[in-house]
Amino acid sequence: MNRKKDKTSKRFRFYNELASLYDFICTPENRKRDVVVLKKIIKRHLKSNGKRLLDVACGTGLEDRYLKKGFGVTGLDLNNGVLRIARKRNPEVTYLRGDMRDFRLNVTYDVITCFDAMCCLQDYKELRKTLNNFHRHLNPGGLLIFYIDPVFLKEHNKQDTIIISRKTRNNKTIILSEVYHRHRNGIKGYAAYLIIEANRARFELDTFETLGFFEVRRIRKILKHMDLRAHLYNAGDTTTFSLEKYDGRNSFPVFACEKPLSLY
Repeated sequence: MNRKKDKTSKRFRFYNELASLYDFICTPENRKRDVVVLKKIIKRHLKSNGKRLLDVACGTGLEDRYLKKGFGVTGLDLNNGVLRIARKRNPEVTYLRGDMRDFRLNVTYDVITCFDAMCCLQDYKELRKTLNNFHRHLNPGGLLIFYIDPVFLKEHNKQDTIIISRKTRNNKTIILSEVYHRHRNGIKGYAAYLIIEANRARFELDTFETLGFFEVRRIRKILKHMDLRAHLYNAGDTTTFSLEKYDGRNSFPVFACEKPLSLY
C-alpha cells in the first residue's frame, strides 16, 4: 500500500516543536517596520490592479498582521508548528500547508512574497523549480519579492561564519548561536538556543540539512529567462527592506520582480 509522503520539514525544529521561540527571536516590531518599506516597493512596481497577496513561507504570520491591512492575504508554509500560531494570530487570513517548490493553488496573485526561506532550496534546480512555480501563480503585471541572506550568497563571502545574538523580553532571555560552513556545493548550518527564564536555563539544538549557495548574477539570469524584470534593493539598517538600490557591498539584495502585463 502506497502512502503519501509526509512533507513536513524536518530540517528546522525552530519551525515545528520550537515554534514558540519564533516570535521571541523575530520580533513583531521589526516586521512592522519591514512592511512599511515593503508596501512602498510594491506601490512602485506593481502593475496589476488587484490586491491579492500570497505570503510563501509565512512562518507565524508576523508580516501578515500588517500586510492584511491593504491586501487580501493567503499564507503558505510547510511547517505545522508555525502555521498553528499564524492561524491564531490572523484568524481572518487563509493559511495553507504546502511546499514552495510544488504547491498548486487554483488561484493567481498580484503579489507573492517569500521572506528568509529561499536559502532552504538546496541547488539551482530547486531554485528554478520554485521560481517557475511562483511565476505560474503570479498575475500579469504582478510582483514577486524575495531575498536571500548573505551567508548563502557567494558574492558576499560570509560563509564559514558564526552569528551570536541575544534577545531579552519580560524576564526571559534567549541567546542564539548559529554556525554555518561550506559543505560540498551548499551550506551546512547548526543552531543552539540557550533559554533563560525564571532563574532556570535549558539548551535546544537544531541541525540543518544542506542549504543553498547561490550567486546573484545567476539568479538574475534565471529571472531574466523567465521574463521577470528584477529590481534589486539593499536591505536596510533597521529593516529587511530599503528603497536604496543594491550596491553589492554592504548589504544583501532584495529582489522585486515584475511580471509583464503581456508577453505580446
